[in-house]
Amino acid sequence: MRLSRFVPHVIIQEGFSSSGTLLLKTISCIYPASMSTGGQQYDTIQGPYDYIRTASIALIERENVQSTISPYIKDARILELACGTGFYTYSFLDWGAQSILGVDISSVMIDEARRSGKNVSFIQADCSIPQQYEGAPFDIVFGAWLLNYASDRKGLVDMFRNVAMNLREGGRFVAITPPPSSNPIDSVNEETNARPLSEGGSGYLIYNHIRDVEDGIYFRVHGETPVGDLNFECYHLKREVYEEAAREAGLNGKLKWGVTVVPERYLKGEGQGGASLKELESYKTIPNYGVLVIKK
Repeated sequence: MRLSRFVPHVIIQEGFSSSGTLLLKTISCIYPASMSTGGQQYDTIQGPYDYIRTASIALIERENVQSTISPYIKDARILELACGTGFYTYSFLDWGAQSILGVDISSVMIDEARRSGKNVSFIQADCSIPQQYEGAPFDIVFGAWLLNYASDRKGLVDMFRNVAMNLREGGRFVAITPPPSSNPIDSVNEETNARPLSEGGSGYLIYNHIRDVEDGIYFRVHGETPVGDLNFECYHLKREVYEEAAREAGLNGKLKWGVTVVPERYLKGEGQGGASLKELESYKTIPNYGVLVIKK
């Protein structure tokens, strides 16, 4: 799992930060109680955040996104929600997009993303609040590890509504989510048992159930890296709740789920990121994430 820019209740043990100004504009937002504090605290964990994006599963995730989005990306105008430091942002240009607007709640993440390249616009905003951004509608809206910060169905509807407000008719929403499951607690427990922290976890991260909520579970993610440890909490809601919320928000076209697909070269020992063969093989039966594609 990637750390999102919408991290409620982040507990920082060690990390790095930087500062900067916004490229375009700042949108003042009133967050739910957990979101407000989390967005501010997230600015201090840039170091561990960037480190976990070097792990094999993060690189595999990016390849899976590329193969998913490639049929739609040529000359596309893309809105990236929760863009972070730009792990995907500039890749979209390399893959054929015409333009990108990146949106993130963290000014530090945006500042770092802006330093990574040119020809991309950024704004600071809370992606959980439905609002139309300058340049809408877009051909593609993309959000990696965004929807797992919705605490319930209503929160998901709001996030999906934000997508629908900014996506053209016939456009696609592509998201990275927790693995689609009707039993989220089983999914989290299977992940923890298959990839314990003593063996490197899932790209340095492990997951632990905290409590049940109405539409799924609330769980903790713990990570240990050479540049700092971190803990944060998020939600794994039921697959059916995701699908119903998307429809309620106005995303009524074809809906399709995918999951982690490990490229063959990784299984031959030719991949990057340092994952063991045991970890890589485990993703075949216990995926680390879902890939959701919805046509408007």
